[in-house]
Amino acid sequence: MDINLTPILLKNMAGWPRTRGRYSPSEIYFLLNGSTTPEQWLNKKERTVEEILKMWAGIGVHNQLEALLGPANSEIKKVYEYKDIVIAGKADYLPPNYKDEVWEFKTSTETMKQSKPWHDHQVKLYCTMFEKSIGRVYQPVQDKDGIYLRNIGTVERDDVWFEKEMEKLHDFHIDVERFATGADKAF
Repeated sequence: MDINLTPILLKNMAGWPRTRGRYSPSEIYFLLNGSTTPEQWLNKKERTVEEILKMWAGIGVHNQLEALLGPANSEIKKVYEYKDIVIAGKADYLPPNYKDEVWEFKTSTETMKQSKPWHDHQVKLYCTMFEKSIGRVYQPVQDKDGIYLRNIGTVERDDVWFEKEMEKLHDFHIDVERFATGADKAF
């Protein structure tokens, strides 16, 4: 007898409802570059089963990396307040042997030669949030000889850039509030 676990997975991976004024570093690149509008952000689309299965597999890899590297420095949460908004994120790893670095793991099944612009953006935000000079993007890679982290991107902390990004995010937030309250229809 087959047992369909899909409904349980879909329920477990539904995610949190949006909270106006609270943003994740992993989404900010798309908000600031016009890929996601305030309306789309507010009316979060449901993910497909295929998307959820990819996320679930990625969570498994993250959990395995945490087990290998140690939970004490993994999945470190940080909340950063800016004006009337909050940026809430989790650094994948703060390496104890490289105290001035923050690491982000990208678990795509696609072999990446270099990080995507949104990966760099996220880890660069983390540099300021976690007060680190260097942000590195790694892709875990397995082959017949074992597992290793391939560095696919490195960024440097830039607090001036961060401040500008926060100002743009705040402008996006104002647009979200206008849309949510119907104020955008008054014009």
